[in-house]
Amino acid sequence: MIYFCADDYGISRSSNARIEECFKNGVLNKISVLPNGDLSDFNERLLSENIKLSLHLNLVEGCPLSKKEDVSLLVSEKGFFKYSFIGLFFLSLFGNRRLLEKQLYNEIKAQIDFWENKMGEKTPILIDSHQHTHMIPSVFKALVKVLKEENIKVDYLRIPAEPLMPFIKTPSLYFTYSLVNIIKQWLLNLLWLIDKKELKDFNIPTALFFGILFSGEMDQKRVAKILPQYIKLANKTSRDIEVLFHPGYLEENETDFKNKNIVFKDFYLSKNRKTEFDSVMELVERSVT
Repeated sequence: MIYFCADDYGISRSSNARIEECFKNGVLNKISVLPNGDLSDFNERLLSENIKLSLHLNLVEGCPLSKKEDVSLLVSEKGFFKYSFIGLFFLSLFGNRRLLEKQLYNEIKAQIDFWENKMGEKTPILIDSHQHTHMIPSVFKALVKVLKEENIKVDYLRIPAEPLMPFIKTPSLYFTYSLVNIIKQWLLNLLWLIDKKELKDFNIPTALFFGILFSGEMDQKRVAKILPQYIKLANKTSRDIEVLFHPGYLEENETDFKNKNIVFKDFYLSKNRKTEFDSVMELVERSVT
């Protein structure tokens, strides 16, 4: 199975509409939903036999679902999340780790509770996170603790650690990688080596992941070159594949970020997101699945 996933559903109504267009007319078959985003009746509009919905744990943007005093390390005086991935990472290294993990537990539990209430207890739970923050060891540890103590069954957990072999076997793309994405890929792969021990007692399905090295640059040509290598690897290892896109682009005149803590607004306005939207729509015309 290949999951073509769109992240960040819930940023704004305009962005949501474009993601919805991608699953109605494109190759998209999985959507990650921000639990503290602009959602309204998303479950009624999106939940169908052909689309999987995933909880997109959010610890870096907007407001928490916990009480402000229960996550005081994570939020500003105004009650907005105040750390990026890097900020959370360094806080976990040099801050009060025990208190941090307790507060992470509070917020992760609140977001999972929201998801279960919104979707219904019988709906399969799929989990990933905004900016992949669940890969930070303290966050990962808190997440696993919530799953264990609340006896929550997870049907899928995203592990954004890309296998290197598909890229090594595609030399024509060697000079198209950005330094920033190379650093991201290696950092996430390293963090996975630390995190995986937390899952030793869990039998949670994962998949081969594709979407870090070309983050923001997932155009149709790159995907078409790399994906066959992933398919060969998936067939050899009997695993599914998850391909990540960010197709919910926004135009400048569509932004409704006033009075919101939208940290990554430049990313949402980037022309690269329009490229990824086009890629999702174009891939449906190819026999990639």
